[in-house]
Amino acid sequence: MSKRRDLFQRLAMREKLTAMARAETIRTLDEELDKITSINEKLQQMAEETKVKPGETTMMALRSAQHYGGKINEQIKVIENRVLFLEEERLEETQIMGQALTRQKHALEKSKLHRQSERDAIEEKAATDVPRINTPSGSR
Repeated sequence: MSKRRDLFQRLAMREKLTAMARAETIRTLDEELDKITSINEKLQQMAEETKVKPGETTMMALRSAQHYGGKINEQIKVIENRVLFLEEERLEETQIMGQALTRQKHALEKSKLHRQSERDAIEEKAATDVPRINTPSGSR
């Protein structure tokens, strides 16, 4: 195995490991995004439930609705920002993984080219080094 071919194979292996690590990160981000989305839906539902209902309400009910409604809306904003961040991170990780897979593919192609050129060189050398047994004997 030539050093150049070995180098390309190692590069391909490194890029494969990078892609696998990025895929694991993407899975983690997806899980986190699912959890956050679920929490957001629950908070949206809670926000609907804490709205003031028409009719007679007490001052205490209005204050608690305002207080808890404000807290819930604050948490909803935090979650919306977190969702945006996670989506950006996921997109970035996907791009990095795609680049690593492309680099792996190119390294494997170069490794194959070097392997083929080595085989061709060996075959050519073998063909030129073998003495010809069936030489015409008309010159005797």
